[in-house]
Amino acid sequence: MKKKIENYLLENACPSIKYRVKKEVKNSISLSEEENLIKEIMRDDLVRDISLRQNKNGWIDLDFHHKKGVETSVRVLAQKGIDKKHIYQEKMLHELEKRENSFDDGGLFKVGKVLDDKGFGGSNLIRATIFAYAGEEEKDFIKTQIRKALIKFEYVLKVNSLEDIIKPYRNKYVFKAGVMWPSIYDLRILAYTYGWRSNENLNLLIGAVQKLINLSPIPNINVLHKSQLISPASFCMHSFNSELTTMKDKEWMMWFHRMELLSRIGVVKHIKELNEQVCYLLNLLDKSEGLFAKRLSHYYFNKWGTYTGLALEKDWKTQGRRICDLSFRSLLILHYSEVQ
Repeated sequence: MKKKIENYLLENACPSIKYRVKKEVKNSISLSEEENLIKEIMRDDLVRDISLRQNKNGWIDLDFHHKKGVETSVRVLAQKGIDKKHIYQEKMLHELEKRENSFDDGGLFKVGKVLDDKGFGGSNLIRATIFAYAGEEEKDFIKTQIRKALIKFEYVLKVNSLEDIIKPYRNKYVFKAGVMWPSIYDLRILAYTYGWRSNENLNLLIGAVQKLINLSPIPNINVLHKSQLISPASFCMHSFNSELTTMKDKEWMMWFHRMELLSRIGVVKHIKELNEQVCYLLNLLDKSEGLFAKRLSHYYFNKWGTYTGLALEKDWKTQGRRICDLSFRSLLILHYSEVQ
Protein backbone atom coordinates (compact mmCIF):
# COMPACT_ATOMS: atom_id res chain seq x y z
CA MET A 1 0.00 0.00 0.00
CA LYS A 2 2.76 2.44 0.94
CA LYS A 3 4.59 1.71 -2.30
CA LYS A 4 1.47 2.43 -4.36
CA ILE A 5 0.99 5.79 -2.65
CA GLU A 6 4.66 6.71 -2.95
CA ASN A 7 4.73 5.98 -6.69
CA TYR A 8 1.57 7.97 -7.35
CA LEU A 9 2.77 10.98 -5.37
CA LEU A 10 6.22 11.03 -6.97
CA GLU A 11 4.50 11.11 -10.34
CA ASN A 12 1.66 13.55 -9.60
CA ALA A 13 2.17 15.63 -6.46
CA CYS A 14 3.56 19.13 -5.87
CA PRO A 15 7.29 19.67 -5.16
CA SER A 16 6.83 19.78 -1.37
CA ILE A 17 5.11 16.40 -1.28
CA LYS A 18 7.63 14.85 -3.69
CA TYR A 19 10.48 16.21 -1.56
CA ARG A 20 9.05 14.91 1.70
CA VAL A 21 8.22 11.49 0.25
CA LYS A 22 11.81 11.11 -0.94
CA LYS A 23 13.53 12.57 2.13
CA GLU A 24 11.18 11.71 4.99
CA VAL A 25 9.43 8.50 3.95
CA LYS A 26 11.80 6.77 1.54
CA ASN A 27 14.91 8.35 3.11
CA SER A 28 16.43 8.33 -0.36
CA ILE A 29 17.19 11.58 -2.18
CA SER A 30 20.28 12.67 -4.09
CA LEU A 31 21.89 16.06 -3.54
CA SER A 32 20.84 17.23 -7.01
CA GLU A 33 17.23 16.07 -6.46
CA GLU A 34 17.12 17.89 -3.14
CA GLU A 35 18.53 21.10 -4.59
CA ASN A 36 16.13 21.08 -7.54
CA LEU A 37 13.05 20.36 -5.42
CA ILE A 38 13.96 23.05 -2.88
CA LYS A 39 14.29 25.55 -5.73
CA GLU A 40 10.78 24.62 -6.85
CA ILE A 41 9.44 24.85 -3.30
CA MET A 42 10.87 28.36 -3.00
CA ARG A 43 8.55 29.41 -5.84
CA ASP A 44 5.50 28.17 -3.92
CA ASP A 45 3.00 31.01 -3.35
CA LEU A 46 2.76 30.43 0.41
CA VAL A 47 6.53 30.32 0.79
CA ARG A 48 6.98 33.50 -1.27
CA ASP A 49 4.28 35.25 0.77
CA ILE A 50 6.07 34.42 4.02
CA SER A 51 9.39 35.68 2.69
CA LEU A 52 7.76 38.98 1.68
CA ARG A 53 6.30 39.46 5.17
CA GLN A 54 9.68 39.06 6.86
CA ASN A 55 11.59 42.21 7.78
CA LYS A 56 15.36 42.50 7.28
CA ASN A 57 15.97 40.55 10.51
CA GLY A 58 13.64 37.74 9.48
CA TRP A 59 10.89 38.67 11.94
CA ILE A 60 7.25 39.13 10.95
CA ASP A 61 5.78 42.25 12.54
CA LEU A 62 2.52 40.69 13.66
CA ASP A 63 1.44 39.00 16.89
CA PHE A 64 3.50 35.79 16.79
CA HIS A 65 0.29 33.75 17.35
CA HIS A 66 -1.48 35.57 14.48
CA LYS A 67 -2.56 33.38 11.55
CA LYS A 68 0.14 35.07 9.44
CA GLY A 69 2.66 35.57 12.24
CA VAL A 70 5.87 33.75 13.10
CA GLU A 71 4.20 30.66 14.57
CA THR A 72 2.19 29.82 11.48
CA SER A 73 5.01 30.87 9.15
CA VAL A 74 7.54 28.49 10.70
CA ARG A 75 4.94 25.72 10.65
CA VAL A 76 4.09 26.31 6.99
CA LEU A 77 7.73 26.44 5.91
CA ALA A 78 8.49 23.23 7.83
CA GLN A 79 5.48 21.50 6.29
CA LYS A 80 6.61 22.63 2.86
CA GLY A 81 9.99 21.00 3.48
CA ILE A 82 12.11 23.96 4.63
CA ASP A 83 13.99 23.25 7.88
CA LYS A 84 16.00 25.26 10.40
CA LYS A 85 19.06 25.48 8.11
CA HIS A 86 17.33 27.58 5.47
CA ILE A 87 17.80 31.36 5.74
CA TYR A 88 14.04 32.03 6.05
CA GLN A 89 13.73 29.70 9.02
CA GLU A 90 17.14 30.44 10.49
CA LYS A 91 16.60 34.19 10.75
CA MET A 92 13.06 33.86 12.09
CA LEU A 93 14.09 31.33 14.75
CA HIS A 94 17.12 33.43 15.70
CA GLU A 95 14.84 36.38 16.35
CA LEU A 96 12.36 34.23 18.27
CA GLU A 97 15.14 32.92 20.51
CA LYS A 98 16.61 36.39 21.01
CA ARG A 99 13.22 37.81 22.03
CA GLU A 100 12.98 35.56 25.07
CA ASN A 101 10.92 38.03 27.09
CA SER A 102 9.34 40.05 24.30
CA PHE A 103 8.30 37.58 21.60
CA ASP A 104 4.69 37.53 22.79
CA ASP A 105 3.49 41.10 23.06
CA GLY A 106 0.21 40.62 21.26
CA GLY A 107 -3.20 39.07 21.86
CA LEU A 108 -1.90 35.92 23.56
CA PHE A 109 0.30 37.74 26.09
CA LYS A 110 -1.87 37.68 29.23
CA VAL A 111 -3.67 34.39 28.71
CA GLY A 112 -0.49 32.71 27.47
CA LYS A 113 1.26 33.50 30.73
CA VAL A 114 -1.69 32.25 32.78
CA LEU A 115 -1.79 28.98 30.86
CA ASP A 116 1.95 28.50 31.36
CA ASP A 117 1.71 29.26 35.08
CA LYS A 118 -1.25 26.95 35.66
CA GLY A 119 0.27 23.93 33.90
CA PHE A 120 -1.70 23.93 30.67
CA GLY A 121 0.98 25.27 28.37
CA GLY A 122 0.78 28.76 26.93
CA SER A 123 3.22 31.13 25.26
CA ASN A 124 6.40 29.35 26.36
CA LEU A 125 5.14 25.96 25.20
CA ILE A 126 4.09 27.42 21.85
CA ARG A 127 7.48 29.11 21.43
CA ALA A 128 9.31 25.84 22.06
CA THR A 129 6.99 23.94 19.73
CA ILE A 130 7.73 26.40 16.92
CA PHE A 131 11.39 25.40 17.13
CA ALA A 132 10.41 21.72 17.12
CA TYR A 133 8.51 22.21 13.84
CA ALA A 134 11.77 23.23 12.18
CA GLY A 135 13.77 20.34 13.64
CA GLU A 136 15.38 22.04 16.66
CA GLU A 137 15.21 20.46 20.12
CA GLU A 138 18.60 20.85 21.79
CA LYS A 139 18.04 24.22 23.44
CA ASP A 140 17.32 24.19 27.17
CA PHE A 141 14.00 26.06 26.93
CA ILE A 142 12.73 23.43 24.47
CA LYS A 143 13.84 20.55 26.70
CA THR A 144 12.05 22.22 29.62
CA GLN A 145 8.77 22.26 27.72
CA ILE A 146 9.23 18.63 26.64
CA ARG A 147 9.63 17.64 30.29
CA LYS A 148 6.51 19.59 31.19
CA ALA A 149 4.58 17.88 28.38
CA LEU A 150 5.51 14.48 29.78
CA ILE A 151 4.43 15.59 33.26
CA LYS A 152 1.00 16.56 31.90
CA PHE A 153 0.54 13.17 30.28
CA GLU A 154 1.67 11.54 33.52
CA TYR A 155 -1.10 13.50 35.26
CA VAL A 156 -3.65 12.05 32.80
CA LEU A 157 -2.78 8.56 34.07
CA LYS A 158 -4.16 9.51 37.49
CA VAL A 159 -7.58 10.54 36.16
CA ASN A 160 -10.34 7.96 36.41
CA SER A 161 -13.25 10.06 35.15
CA LEU A 162 -13.92 13.55 33.84
CA GLU A 163 -15.51 14.38 37.20
CA ASP A 164 -11.99 14.17 38.67
CA ILE A 165 -10.85 17.21 36.71
CA ILE A 166 -13.86 19.39 35.86
CA LYS A 167 -16.62 21.30 37.58
CA PRO A 168 -19.52 23.40 36.26
CA TYR A 169 -19.16 27.18 36.18
CA ARG A 170 -21.65 29.58 34.58
CA ASN A 171 -23.18 26.87 32.41
CA LYS A 172 -19.74 25.80 31.22
CA TYR A 173 -17.03 23.46 32.44
CA VAL A 174 -13.78 24.57 34.06
CA PHE A 175 -10.79 22.61 35.29
CA LYS A 176 -10.59 22.06 39.02
CA ALA A 177 -7.75 23.75 40.90
CA GLY A 178 -4.43 21.94 40.59
CA VAL A 179 -5.28 20.05 37.40
CA MET A 180 -2.69 19.88 34.62
CA TRP A 181 -3.85 18.87 31.18
CA PRO A 182 -2.14 18.37 27.78
CA SER A 183 -2.97 20.57 24.81
CA ILE A 184 -2.41 20.06 21.10
CA TYR A 185 1.00 21.72 21.52
CA ASP A 186 2.08 18.99 23.92
CA LEU A 187 1.34 16.41 21.25
CA ARG A 188 3.11 18.53 18.64
CA ILE A 189 6.30 19.13 20.60
CA LEU A 190 6.65 15.42 21.39
CA ALA A 191 5.84 14.41 17.80
CA TYR A 192 8.64 16.53 16.35
CA THR A 193 11.37 15.82 18.91
CA TYR A 194 13.33 12.69 19.78
CA GLY A 195 15.52 13.24 22.82
CA TRP A 196 12.71 12.29 25.22
CA ARG A 197 12.19 8.85 23.67
CA SER A 198 12.78 5.94 26.01
CA ASN A 199 10.80 2.81 26.80
CA GLU A 200 9.67 4.38 30.06
CA ASN A 201 8.36 7.54 28.41
CA LEU A 202 6.78 5.60 25.55
CA ASN A 203 4.89 3.41 28.01
CA LEU A 204 3.80 6.54 29.88
CA LEU A 205 2.35 8.00 26.68
CA ILE A 206 0.70 4.73 25.65
CA GLY A 207 -1.09 4.66 29.00
CA ALA A 208 -2.03 8.34 28.85
CA VAL A 209 -3.41 8.16 25.31
CA GLN A 210 -5.37 5.04 26.23
CA LYS A 211 -6.83 7.00 29.15
CA LEU A 212 -7.75 9.89 26.80
CA ILE A 213 -9.49 7.34 24.56
CA ASN A 214 -11.42 5.99 27.55
CA LEU A 215 -12.43 9.52 28.58
CA SER A 216 -13.53 10.54 25.07
CA PRO A 217 -15.51 12.48 24.06
CA ILE A 218 -14.01 15.22 26.19
CA PRO A 219 -16.09 18.42 26.37
CA ASN A 220 -14.81 21.97 26.07
CA ILE A 221 -13.15 22.79 29.37
CA ASN A 222 -11.93 26.27 30.27
CA VAL A 223 -9.25 27.41 32.66
CA LEU A 224 -10.64 29.66 35.39
CA HIS A 225 -8.37 32.57 36.32
CA LYS A 226 -9.97 34.81 38.93
CA SER A 227 -13.32 35.33 37.18
CA GLN A 228 -11.93 35.01 33.65
CA LEU A 229 -12.50 31.96 31.47
CA ILE A 230 -9.51 31.06 29.30
CA SER A 231 -9.63 28.45 26.55
CA PRO A 232 -6.58 26.17 26.42
CA ALA A 233 -5.35 24.91 23.04
CA SER A 234 -7.71 21.93 22.86
CA PHE A 235 -7.99 21.77 19.06
CA CYS A 236 -8.07 18.06 18.05
CA MET A 237 -8.03 16.99 21.71
CA HIS A 238 -11.70 16.22 22.30
CA SER A 239 -12.14 12.76 20.79
CA PHE A 240 -9.35 10.20 20.67
CA ASN A 241 -11.78 7.41 19.81
CA SER A 242 -13.30 8.75 16.61
CA GLU A 243 -15.99 6.86 14.73
CA LEU A 244 -14.59 7.20 11.22
CA THR A 245 -17.71 5.87 9.51
CA THR A 246 -19.77 8.90 10.59
CA MET A 247 -17.22 11.74 10.73
CA LYS A 248 -17.93 15.06 9.02
CA ASP A 249 -15.30 16.73 6.83
CA LYS A 250 -14.07 19.01 9.63
CA GLU A 251 -13.66 16.00 11.90
CA TRP A 252 -11.63 14.23 9.21
CA MET A 253 -9.13 17.09 9.15
CA MET A 254 -8.73 16.93 12.92
CA TRP A 255 -8.38 13.15 12.72
CA PHE A 256 -5.61 13.38 10.13
CA HIS A 257 -3.82 16.00 12.21
CA ARG A 258 -4.10 14.14 15.52
CA MET A 259 -3.38 10.69 14.07
CA GLU A 260 -0.23 11.87 12.34
CA LEU A 261 1.04 13.29 15.64
CA LEU A 262 0.17 10.12 17.55
CA SER A 263 1.86 8.06 14.83
CA ARG A 264 5.01 10.16 15.02
CA ILE A 265 5.06 9.79 18.81
CA GLY A 266 4.98 6.02 18.39
CA VAL A 267 1.89 4.98 20.35
CA VAL A 268 -0.51 3.94 17.58
CA LYS A 269 0.62 0.37 17.03
CA HIS A 270 0.35 -0.29 20.80
CA ILE A 271 -3.27 0.82 21.22
CA LYS A 272 -6.16 -1.29 19.92
CA GLU A 273 -8.55 1.58 19.16
CA LEU A 274 -5.92 3.48 17.18
CA ASN A 275 -4.95 0.32 15.31
CA GLU A 276 -8.58 -0.09 14.30
CA GLN A 277 -8.71 3.49 13.00
CA VAL A 278 -5.61 2.93 10.85
CA CYS A 279 -7.09 -0.35 9.57
CA TYR A 280 -10.20 1.57 8.51
CA LEU A 281 -7.94 3.99 6.65
CA LEU A 282 -6.21 1.05 4.96
CA ASN A 283 -9.58 -0.30 3.81
CA LEU A 284 -10.49 3.07 2.30
CA LEU A 285 -7.17 3.18 0.47
CA ASP A 286 -7.56 -0.39 -0.75
CA LYS A 287 -10.94 0.42 -2.30
CA SER A 288 -9.40 3.26 -4.33
CA GLU A 289 -6.26 1.53 -5.61
CA GLY A 290 -4.07 2.86 -2.82
CA LEU A 291 -5.29 6.47 -2.86
CA PHE A 292 -7.44 8.48 -0.46
CA ALA A 293 -10.27 9.40 -2.81
CA LYS A 294 -13.00 10.22 -0.29
CA ARG A 295 -14.44 13.64 -1.16
CA LEU A 296 -13.64 16.00 1.69
CA SER A 297 -13.92 19.78 1.69
CA HIS A 298 -13.58 22.16 4.63
CA TYR A 299 -11.52 25.28 5.20
CA TYR A 300 -9.67 23.51 8.01
CA PHE A 301 -7.75 21.62 5.31
CA ASN A 302 -6.65 24.58 3.20
CA LYS A 303 -6.48 27.65 5.46
CA TRP A 304 -3.15 27.67 7.25
CA GLY A 305 -3.12 29.10 10.74
CA THR A 306 -1.91 28.18 14.20
CA TYR A 307 -4.30 25.22 14.32
CA THR A 308 -5.68 24.61 10.84
CA GLY A 309 -3.97 23.76 7.59
CA LEU A 310 -3.02 20.43 6.06
CA ALA A 311 -2.92 20.95 2.28
CA LEU A 312 0.48 21.34 0.61
CA GLU A 313 -0.94 21.48 -2.90
CA LYS A 314 -1.72 24.89 -4.39
CA ASP A 315 -5.47 24.41 -3.97
CA TRP A 316 -8.14 21.76 -4.25
CA LYS A 317 -9.77 23.09 -7.39
CA THR A 318 -8.93 19.79 -9.03
CA GLN A 319 -9.67 16.34 -7.66
CA GLY A 320 -6.07 15.30 -8.28
CA ARG A 321 -4.62 17.89 -5.89
CA ARG A 322 -7.02 16.88 -3.12
CA ILE A 323 -6.14 13.22 -3.64
CA CYS A 324 -2.42 14.00 -3.50
CA ASP A 325 -2.73 15.90 -0.21
CA LEU A 326 -4.94 13.35 1.53
CA SER A 327 -2.98 10.39 0.18
CA PHE A 328 0.23 12.01 1.43
CA ARG A 329 -1.23 12.44 4.93
CA SER A 330 -2.39 8.83 4.79
CA LEU A 331 1.13 7.77 3.81
CA LEU A 332 2.65 9.62 6.76
CA ILE A 333 0.25 7.90 9.16
CA LEU A 334 1.08 4.48 7.71
CA HIS A 335 4.79 5.24 7.72
CA TYR A 336 5.03 6.46 11.31
CA SER A 337 2.40 4.21 12.90
CA GLU A 338 4.07 1.07 11.51
CA VAL A 339 0.68 -0.61 11.46
CA GLN A 340 0.79 -3.43 8.90
